[in-house]
Amino acid sequence: MAAENKERYFNFPIQLLDGFLIDSKTCLNNIIDYAIYSHSLVLEFGDDEFDLMKASASFFNVSLGSVIISYENGKELFNSIEEGSPKVGLNVSIFWDFYKNSKSEFEKVTLLAFLAIKSIIGKKPYWKVTNNYWLSRMDGKVKSVQEEKELTNEIRKYATEYQTKKIKKHLHLYWGLKDYSRYTRGFYVSFKLSLEQLVYVAEKRRETTKERSYKHQQQEALKKALQKLKENGSK
Repeated sequence: MAAENKERYFNFPIQLLDGFLIDSKTCLNNIIDYAIYSHSLVLEFGDDEFDLMKASASFFNVSLGSVIISYENGKELFNSIEEGSPKVGLNVSIFWDFYKNSKSEFEKVTLLAFLAIKSIIGKKPYWKVTNNYWLSRMDGKVKSVQEEKELTNEIRKYATEYQTKKIKKHLHLYWGLKDYSRYTRGFYVSFKLSLEQLVYVAEKRRETTKERSYKHQQQEALKKALQKLKENGSK
């Protein structure tokens, strides 16, 4: 159906990950239809929209079963998702690995976890993430849930400390993730920095935060002291 091309990515909005653990094949079909359709919109040469769809599929080395069906599905998905929604790119070789081969639920979860973090980091070298935000993106949600009960049953069962640590460890070993969480609310993540670099920026930010907190405490103490002096002076 397709030739692997490690240089290309299917770009799609995070909402298309919704229900991945229930029916991954449908989600993957939606991802490829969306990615090919959205790419066809930037092409300039073609007699009609179906020619552009074919050209886009050719760009990704994809042979569509039905150009019309993929076009209609891609168009519907494209028009149904709010403009400006967070997107993420999935390497085509990884896509076809999950499309063609049987995967365990945990393998699917780690793919969701990887894509969720990528969608949050974007082009930044690193970012600070909370578990709720991370799990929400794994669930195909744009914004972070406030409570775990707002997650779907399929994702909520991975919201324990044991499971999140297990997922992070797997991403570190096999997906190139660096993460750090000493004395922080949430955790820092990066695919670009080394662990040493990530630790440095995290500790630097923590030190800066402590300094700001201390200065704020000093200012508040000064205000109270001056107010007390003023009150005593007026007596």
